[in-house]
Order: sequence, then structure tokens, then C-alpha cells
Amino acid sequence: MSILGNEPISLLIGGRAHQEWESYRIDSDLLSPADDWSMTASFNDAAGNTLPDFIYEGATAKVMLGDDILLDGLVDAVDHVVERQAHYFELYGRDRASLLLDCSAPLLSLQLATLEQIIAKAVLPLGIKAIDYRAKPSAPRQKVHTEPGQSVWEWLMSACEANQVWPWFTPDGTLVIGAPDYTTAPVADLILRFNGDGNNVKSIQRVQSIQQSFSEITVLGQSAGDGDVGHHNIKGVATDDTMPLYRPRIVIDGNCESSALASRRAGKLIADSRMARDRLTVKVDGHRVATSGSNGQPWTPGMRVHVLSEPHRIDAVYFLIRRTFTRSRSAGPCTDLHLIPDGTWLLNVPFIKAKRRSSYGKKKGHYAEGNN
Repeated sequence: MSILGNEPISLLIGGRAHQEWESYRIDSDLLSPADDWSMTASFNDAAGNTLPDFIYEGATAKVMLGDDILLDGLVDAVDHVVERQAHYFELYGRDRASLLLDCSAPLLSLQLATLEQIIAKAVLPLGIKAIDYRAKPSAPRQKVHTEPGQSVWEWLMSACEANQVWPWFTPDGTLVIGAPDYTTAPVADLILRFNGDGNNVKSIQRVQSIQQSFSEITVLGQSAGDGDVGHHNIKGVATDDTMPLYRPRIVIDGNCESSALASRRAGKLIADSRMARDRLTVKVDGHRVATSGSNGQPWTPGMRVHVLSEPHRIDAVYFLIRRTFTRSRSAGPCTDLHLIPDGTWLLNVPFIKAKRRSSYGKKKGHYAEGNN
């Protein structure tokens, strides 16, 4: 197994595997609705090669790194270009979350609906059967309805946020309803010292911004109530004492049917606000974690890493929220690691750690009752 990424990226499509890429980009982001990829390959015109029939828009595609699945999804677009001195094709695709993002949710109005019932109504009809619930049992909502034109992803995200969880897809195409596990040990030490001793990163960029951050967030909601009479005095407030300026924000959320739900929603938004204030982008060689205890697993969102950067005065654990695999003619395989401060995303969901399976990307757990 190649730890630093000399092994090729393979695209499995139509029962065939292609590995000779001029360039590629493979994204995975816990905050984005769908992970995406793009790849470019050139033709050998002397051999009379043409685009195979099994490569078409909508084809099932699987992106692999060695024996590890990076993404299971569909081909979105095929760009076949013939120029005077060049003949190449570019493929673009996303994972199966693209179905939830592109398709509209069914027009429904449900009474006392649980998160599981919402998923059964919106997700299962799109052929997504593998669902891993890592959430504690959710209390039924008084009333849940969809707006015309609302996507399945928007409806699912709203239902998950109300239950303090988040939806994402594992590399093998399983829809996970859960939250991060902050009890796992960091998989690597990313080091950048002035004297170069032990440095193992190509670059580190830190962005600190208040543009999407607030000192206080107030959520106003309303309940369906009994009969035609609703309750409109629903309010939840959360504050961030680490914010250096007074920056209040008011959010209207018609799906908050109680003050407790509005408070949880405000807490989630203030956590997102704090998360957006401090972000790192670390570039490393290869696509695998190159440490003795990592077993050479591919970099995957959800990992925790220890960052030591003397120029940035950082010595702390960060959470990997997004990673991007790239390769070009001028550069070999590289990975951009997008990191956020540890414990700022979906902080208040109690997770019980479970044993890790031998197969990559299949970690299971469940949630315990707790005070939220």
C-alpha cells in the first residue's frame, strides 16, 4: 500500500476501471449536500480510441483509491472535446446525495411525524435504501409540511436540525443521520515549525473572519396549535461570549413549535457562527494519513488532527470538516484539509463510541439520552 499517494485513483464505470488521468479533483464535505468529483483524460488518436458507450450522463460510478471507496454516485456530465492538437474528455459527478439536492420533496403535510417517518416519505422513494441512524429516538413534530419547490435535501436538513443531528453520505453510499464523534483520538500531527524540524505539510492557511459570526442569535417560531389557533410567542436565544463585538441576529423559523425547540435551533446556529470564525486549510502530499497508527487510511471528513504551527501560534486539535484530493500535470497527488476548531460543530449531541469495523468508512454508534 502506498502511504504517500503513488497508487492511482480509479473510476469504476460500466464494469471497467480507468486510472490514467491527466488531472482530477475529488471533494468530500460534511456541510455540503453532495460530494463531487471531476476527472480529465486524453485520447490516443493514433490508436483510434473513442469515448466508450458505457460512459454517459447518469451512469453509476465509483471512485476508488486502491481498495478503498472514496465515493459512490453518478456521472452528472460528460464533456468530450476534439481540437486540432488535442482530444480529451472530462467527467463530472456527485455522490447519491445529488438525488436529494436536485429532486423536489413530495407535497405533504404530516401530523406528529418523527424523523424516521419524514425520511421514509422523502428519501426512500429515490432508491436510497442504506440508512444508518446514529441518532437518539426523536420526538414527533406537531406538524411538518413541505413548500412547493422545496428540495428533498432542504426538507431533510430542516428535520435533522430540529433533532440536533445532520445528514451525510459515507463513501460507500450509506445515508448517515448523526453527528461527529469528538472522543476519537487524533489521526495525525500536522507540523509547521520555523526551523523545519519535523515539518510534514506543504502549506497552512488560516482565515479568521466575523462575516458569518454573531454574538447573539434569537430564533422566533410558531406552533400549529389546536384548531385554527397557533402560538406565536415562541422564542429561543443563544449567545457567544467569545465574540469580540456585539452582533445580534434574529432568525424566523416557522418549524419551531416550542420554546425548547427554538432554543436548540438558536444553539445550533450560534455553534455554526463560532465555527465560521476560524478555519484552517492545510495542504499535504498524497491522499492517505501518513502516520504509524493510521493504517494508511484515506483522509476523510470526521477525523480529528493535532495541528502545531509556530507561525500561526497554533497548538490544538482541529476537526476535519472537508477534504479535497487533487492531481495535475504540474503537481502530484495532494490533499487539501479544511479544518475547524474541535468541538464547534453539533457540539451538544451525546455520542456513544462504537468499535470500528475492519472495512473502511463503516463506523456505527448511537446516541444516549442527555440534557440538551
